[in-house]
Amino acid sequence: MNSAPTFMHFPSKGRPKRADTFDLQRIGFAAEQLAKWIADRTDVHIRVFRPPNYSGTIALALLVSLVGGLLYLRRNNLEFIYNKTGWAMVSLCIVFAMTSGQMWNHIRGPPYAHKNPHNGQVV
Repeated sequence: MNSAPTFMHFPSKGRPKRADTFDLQRIGFAAEQLAKWIADRTDVHIRVFRPPNYSGTIALALLVSLVGGLLYLRRNNLEFIYNKTGWAMVSLCIVFAMTSGQMWNHIRGPPYAHKNPHNGQVV
């Protein structure tokens, strides 16, 4: 066994074959692939249902409503759009967020804590 988790099928008759071990390194960890592998081995069909992801739609609607509300409330005085200091502060916040470790953590997703193999201490 090279990795965990490992999915293995033990047939009711005979010895397990090489194909009775799900190869995560080659096939991947997708639910559809695992369901197909189970159906090939046991004739048990698993239907994978993925609910729709509405987070992008909700975020876009929230952004449009916030910008629309701000423009509606400030419709008589739109000087804040031409404010160089405000745009400079927004730009600096974006630059600092992108160059900090936050963006690296967001992209790579490192673990929160590590366990020392020598003494078992969690760091």
